[in-house]
Amino acid sequence: MDHHIPTYARFQWINHPTIHTVLRHFLAPPAVGRKGYDKVLMFQWLMYKAVMGCSYRDLESMSGIDHSTFVKFRQRLLRTRWFTRVFRKLVTTIAPVLESMTLVIDSSFVETYSRHDEHGSGYSGYKEKTGYKLHQMIDYATRLPLVQLTSSGNEADITYGRQLLDRAPPRWPVRGFAADKGYDSMDFIHDIYRKWPRSQIAIPMRRPTSGNAWNTALRKAHRTTDSDLYRKRTEIERYFSRKKRVFNLGEERTRHLKNFRANCYLTSIMEILEWLSQPQP
Repeated sequence: MDHHIPTYARFQWINHPTIHTVLRHFLAPPAVGRKGYDKVLMFQWLMYKAVMGCSYRDLESMSGIDHSTFVKFRQRLLRTRWFTRVFRKLVTTIAPVLESMTLVIDSSFVETYSRHDEHGSGYSGYKEKTGYKLHQMIDYATRLPLVQLTSSGNEADITYGRQLLDRAPPRWPVRGFAADKGYDSMDFIHDIYRKWPRSQIAIPMRRPTSGNAWNTALRKAHRTTDSDLYRKRTEIERYFSRKKRVFNLGEERTRHLKNFRANCYLTSIMEILEWLSQPQP
């Protein structure tokens, strides 16, 4: 039975029939034993909690379901790596629908909830804070998350940029790839070109340490001068802004890297579900 979550008009996609259908594939009731609460309804309330920034106690007062039931439900999803598996399954489903892709990658820093050192966190000298990093690869046109990783706050972007690239299938119809100077590496650019030879690569070069013309020419290899593609790099900044402002990433009262990772996957799943609920051309 479908249930209606009382929420603002801009979040009514949570109640869309498509969302029920998709979630039912991943949250089917057990074949035997006690059924308990509807798992799709429970996850809908978790999504409501994320967009409204409320607590489990608030969910209890609105849904009539004990707050500890929500906590145990989320812990069970976390223990079975449900968030990771569902995100990857959704990506493998929607990626073939995209006729062409312009990939943009970057990272975003999130301070720990306690504002002190926690398990898996790291001190960022640039931010002068302790926290975590979300490393993300998105599609420019749809602003959909396609690959993501999490790390401590002191990890280099290029290190996880390579891992993002490794996880992206070569069969994707990539026509453009954009990133900032943190990903300026000849080896990295060569790997992008080798995986998607037809793609244009827009990664600006850092200021050269020497005036060696041969070295500069090598660094420019495989890079495009298309100014439009370079301007598309800023789209991921708006993406991260919406992730934090609308889905309240980083505002959760949770600690440690494993919970931050689950929160990141939850917001990405919600972004994909929101996109699926909209009329597609």
